[in-house]
Amino acid sequence: MTSAKFKGYQNAMEPLVADEMEQQLQTLPRNLAEAIDLSEAMVYALNRLPPLYATSPQGWAFQLEYARENLQRTIPQAVAWGLRVAQRKQKNSSAPAQTEFMGITTHF
Repeated sequence: MTSAKFKGYQNAMEPLVADEMEQQLQTLPRNLAEAIDLSEAMVYALNRLPPLYATSPQGWAFQLEYARENLQRTIPQAVAWGLRVAQRKQKNSSAPAQTEFMGITTHF
C-alpha cells in the first residue's frame, strides 16, 4: 500500500480475519463452505476482536505487526466461532420459521 493510495482510515483486523477465514474454509467440505454466509461469519469474528484502525501507512504497518504478535491465537479462534455461528444460522434458516401464540401456529 503506497502513501498516495492511502486515504482515510482502515481496520487492520479485516484483512487478517479474511486471510484466516480463507484458510479455515479450505479445511471444510466444499458444500458446507459454499453454504456459509461469509459476511455473517466475518462480522461475528470482527466483533470479538479489538479494532486496530490506522490512518497512515506507518500506522497500518504498526497495527498489522501488533496483531500478528499479540493476537495470533485469538484471530483463529474468533474466525472459527464466526464460521460455526454462520453454519448454524444457515441450517436454521433452511426450514420455514414458525411461531405459536395462544395455540395458533404461524408459518412464515
